Amino acid sequence: MFRALMVGLLGLWVGCAQAEAVLKVVRGELDFPPFEMQQEGREAGLHIELVEAAAARAGLKVQWQRLPWKRALRELELGQADAATYVSRTPEREAWAIFLDDNRLSSTELRFVVRREQAERIRFDGDLPRFLGSIRKPIAIRGFQFGVPAVDQVKKLEARNLDDLLRLLHEGAADVAVLNWTDFQGSYGGRPEAQAVQGLSPPIQRMHNYLAFSKVRAATGLAQRMAEALVAYRRTPEYQALLKRYRVDAP
Repeated sequence: MFRALMVGLLGLWVGCAQAEAVLKVVRGELDFPPFEMQQEGREAGLHIELVEAAAARAGLKVQWQRLPWKRALRELELGQADAATYVSRTPEREAWAIFLDDNRLSSTELRFVVRREQAERIRFDGDLPRFLGSIRKPIAIRGFQFGVPAVDQVKKLEARNLDDLLRLLHEGAADVAVLNWTDFQGSYGGRPEAQAVQGLSPPIQRMHNYLAFSKVRAATGLAQRMAEALVAYRRTPEYQALLKRYRVDAP
């Protein structure tokens, strides 16, 4: 009986260890090359490879799930996922997510974008309140928060995705769109859609994109474990090769 009990306890311990070895990570359902996308039915991109390389060093297996962005953040907030990728840091999100500097995955630029023929007429000098007060409602992708209160709080036309945003901009539904310029260049660089618009300078903000962890899921230990693994991975030649392959600078 004692032996059977010990075997049962050992099996329970092994089962728990296996469960703890899985890192459930959610991401948005849209593709944003070169950071996150699907290729031949598999997750791909800089963030994907970076998280998986660090997880392997930390002894974790990543379980990916693609969801509409608002739902992905809600899963993180409710503790139904350990972590989410491509999360910008805002005071609101800090209430339910853990942001560690070493868990930064990339940096991107937020810019106002206009039709190229309007670039001479519509100019941005860095004064956000004055600029936003001088234009019609800008367009942004539905559900996105940029971590810039003046931009996040202004009323906007909502687009389903980048294609829809460009369509609305070219149809004249608005004169200005606000978007992640780095994402846009990665998705549309060299295509006619990219040639038809222009990003205004200066950028609104340079944003850091995190692997954010759930506070409800008590993932502080996992967050630190992944941060240490990412620090170690960034010291390797493989990390430099990864940045070079995706043509991305270190955050």
